Amino acid sequence: MELEIKNLRAGYGHLDILHGVDLNIRHGEFVTLLGPNGAGKSTLLKSLFGMTTHKGGSIRWKGQEIAGLRPQAMLAHGIAYVPQGRCNFQLMTIDENLEMAAYTIRDGDLQGEREYVYDLFPILRKRRNELAGNMSGGEQQLLEMAMAVLRRPEILLVDEPSVGLSPQAVTLVFNELKRLHQGGRTILLVEQNTRKAMETAERAVVLRLGKVIWDSPVARLSSADLGELFMTGRRASDAQPA
Repeated sequence: MELEIKNLRAGYGHLDILHGVDLNIRHGEFVTLLGPNGAGKSTLLKSLFGMTTHKGGSIRWKGQEIAGLRPQAMLAHGIAYVPQGRCNFQLMTIDENLEMAAYTIRDGDLQGEREYVYDLFPILRKRRNELAGNMSGGEQQLLEMAMAVLRRPEILLVDEPSVGLSPQAVTLVFNELKRLHQGGRTILLVEQNTRKAMETAERAVVLRLGKVIWDSPVARLSSADLGELFMTGRRASDAQPA
């Protein structure tokens, strides 16, 4: 098992959001976290990247306890986070944005890592000298992903990549996520567009009120069942929940 989460409790300051999350993720899986607003999906991603207040429970990465570590340490462990919304530097070029993302990489390795990213995202190579702020929303989201994979992480935590994007841009972003997964990366995705998430991921995990209430292959979860899980915490078909 690559990532093992047991009885995780976390939040922000005195505010508790996660109330005992249990979740295991194997190497190379593409897992989507689903659930109603306030379920704790984004908080779980942030907790895995050391951005919340750890209140209890365990996060083991390749057998090593990492709960409570800060983001810089998570990066060193091969864990990368793509935040919701566009957080790139709008008045810098694509090249300069990648250089900012590589601030911990030695200068001698920077060019090679940048070329590695451009091989993954050819559309960015073509526009490497253009300002990030002049790109479309979809292209900016690809830049966010490129900045995250620059360090060649083993797992990518992706938070709501379709927010504010046109349908065409959403398709572009999800095609790239699928390609990254096919290249061997483990991906844990939070996404408001449940249809797109379930078309792309292999496994669906549903959170409600800070706990996992369902965990199965995507094919076992119908739209009707998902809606019922969001509302009541139970499947419409009365199948056994996680």
